[in-house]
Amino acid sequence: MAAQQTATSETRFGICKVCWAGCPVEVTVEDGRATKVVGDRQSPIYGGYTCPKGRAMPDAHYSPTRVLHPRKRMPDGSYTEIPMVQAVEEIAQRIEGIVADHGPEAIAVYPGNGNLTNPINPVIGAMFIMAMGTFPDRFFSVQTIDQAGKVIAQALHGRWIPGPQPFSSAKTWIMVGTNPVISKQGVMVNPGQTVKQAVKDGMKLIVIDPRATESTAHAFLHIAPQPGQDASILAGILRVILTEKLYDSEFVAANAIGIDALKAAVAPFTPEHVASVAGISAADVVLAAHTFAAAESGCVVTATGAHFPLHGTLCEYLALSLNTVCGRWVRAGEAHAQPHVLLPDVAIRAQPHAPYQPWDYTKTSRINALPQTVVGAPTGTLPDEILTPGKGQVRALICSGSNPAVSLPDQNRAGRALASLDLLVAIDVEMSNTARMADYVIPDRMALETPACSQFSESMKYYGIWTGGYEVPYAQYAPAVVEPPAGSETIESWEFFYELARRLGKQITYFGNAAGTGQHWDKPPVPYTLPLDRRPTTEEMFEAMCAGSKVPLAEVKQHVHGKVFADLDLTVLPRAADCIAMLQLGDPTMMAELATVFAQRGDTANPSAEFPLLMIPRRANDMMNSIGRNNPKLTARRSHNPAFLSPADLEHMGLASGDLIRIRSAHGEITGVAEAEPRLRPGTLSMSHCFGTNPDEADDPLGQGGCTSRLMDANAAFDPVFGQPRMGAIPVCIEAVAVPAE
Repeated sequence: MAAQQTATSETRFGICKVCWAGCPVEVTVEDGRATKVVGDRQSPIYGGYTCPKGRAMPDAHYSPTRVLHPRKRMPDGSYTEIPMVQAVEEIAQRIEGIVADHGPEAIAVYPGNGNLTNPINPVIGAMFIMAMGTFPDRFFSVQTIDQAGKVIAQALHGRWIPGPQPFSSAKTWIMVGTNPVISKQGVMVNPGQTVKQAVKDGMKLIVIDPRATESTAHAFLHIAPQPGQDASILAGILRVILTEKLYDSEFVAANAIGIDALKAAVAPFTPEHVASVAGISAADVVLAAHTFAAAESGCVVTATGAHFPLHGTLCEYLALSLNTVCGRWVRAGEAHAQPHVLLPDVAIRAQPHAPYQPWDYTKTSRINALPQTVVGAPTGTLPDEILTPGKGQVRALICSGSNPAVSLPDQNRAGRALASLDLLVAIDVEMSNTARMADYVIPDRMALETPACSQFSESMKYYGIWTGGYEVPYAQYAPAVVEPPAGSETIESWEFFYELARRLGKQITYFGNAAGTGQHWDKPPVPYTLPLDRRPTTEEMFEAMCAGSKVPLAEVKQHVHGKVFADLDLTVLPRAADCIAMLQLGDPTMMAELATVFAQRGDTANPSAEFPLLMIPRRANDMMNSIGRNNPKLTARRSHNPAFLSPADLEHMGLASGDLIRIRSAHGEITGVAEAEPRLRPGTLSMSHCFGTNPDEADDPLGQGGCTSRLMDANAAFDPVFGQPRMGAIPVCIEAVAVPAE
């Protein structure tokens, strides 16, 4: 496995798990410690790529601030280290007491992106809540405050089983509020080079974003609208295509219903109307429509930027509808562009999974009466579930790789909620904002200390990122590269839930290789009951995770750098003779919401004299939400999150880069650091989320940055299905902060 360099130095090969891209890496290991990470230059598809976050993994693993032993909060607020056995026992005793007083619905779990180190982690967290008898109502996740609308929209529209046409050979592509060069969403494999090569090969790339992101470097057309107006733009593009009959009528007739309802719903969205509400050119709306419809292949995709405002589900539904009316799905006889390797061996046919209703109003949440949905508990309501007395009040919360103290909308409310809990447990690698409020901090293992395989990246297509995965039949497995630091007592998140459940006398069943979600199953998951007499190994869990895979995991393990299994037959089969499923273009709920968008001239948040700017989120290449904020290599240049503004706005307000500014919304205010960005639309403030201090800590804008969630009102406006509050297109104003003379 390793190529010897010296007696004490060798190169080992692994998989970076800081984000969902899963880049293969070469790791220099000296005396058992990882000292350097670069991209694996022998990878058959990644080409040696890795990002700054991946290259900084050794600094994170051996950071002097890393949590290496369980910590218990003492009455004076300090922490003391205790053995893991004691931590599990004390937490179990406190849970037993809370359940006795309040019932099992008082216990909740909240996994986050820190779980990317092992895809088993969040599933076992969910199965722990299932063992408690309260799933899904007490299983909160980042999905319902990020892009839950993608799963909801796909349920309403239906899912085309072979998936979208591949990016690498597409002749056009529309990116709405997504920046895969940085976020990796939808284009995971060496995204910068992949986008550049696709354009070189003839793709006409169209980017719809208030900012000229890194992904626009080679764009044919960049449309920079007022934030929050994406639904109107997509409706306008649809109107041009449908009115001028540029769509694939043969594909629609064979595979979809509701086109007349869609035509009627988008009819008012003339290019002139869209231009007036979005602040863009009517000609650009027409050009985008003509370019997309005329190309022989392509796709339109949305991501976080389009989902943080309130109409994310509608945006996603319109994107799916655009792909359907133009026939942008893989057909029979073509190669499957999302092939199964570590996913189950199932027949892939050119047909839809029928639409289904993804919510159930007979089972509503305690807060805001939201329906039970396929995406789980509404995380936007979690603080109120904690703060609101009565039956079902959450009294204990286990945070697994999540950081709700800075990620949940309305940080002050979230802070009050977390502080009021009877028990808060943080499974983390650092004393994050949430860990600094926790009763117990459980030290998690880090990416290089656990095995890895590409099955999670391959399966992303089922969980909203439906353009994710690999376009070729690629798979990789990597054992743990290094052991945790000597003398430490760390545990994987799933292992902690297993030990806690066993101590509580609860049986956990894991469901492996789930090929689908909701009612869109290519193959139902395989149950695996975890033994109670011994803790399974992560390798055993991987075997369960890949149960029934097209290529056995044992075979994938033989290829250190990963392998493209080119001998697999990827041919998509014809529609089955008994298939009657059709895609839905005119879902009544979505058509009604579109009518509301038209009546309100776009989104309901607009700039005003008092709040002339709209704040939008952004991803950073050196951070993954709050992951990396304590890494000395990643924070060498800066550790805060600048408030990016156009030079025109800075000049108009008499500000300069580096100035401290007060950023105020109708709900709250923070202090930020102004920074000019010429690529940003005037009237817009762009800032990364998941930064800042806790409400009871001193503000530190130049150090820890500002927490943008303080500017968000969690109850003023929220999605009526899954409860996500408005988190983008937030009206704000700014003013200079006077710096005291020294």
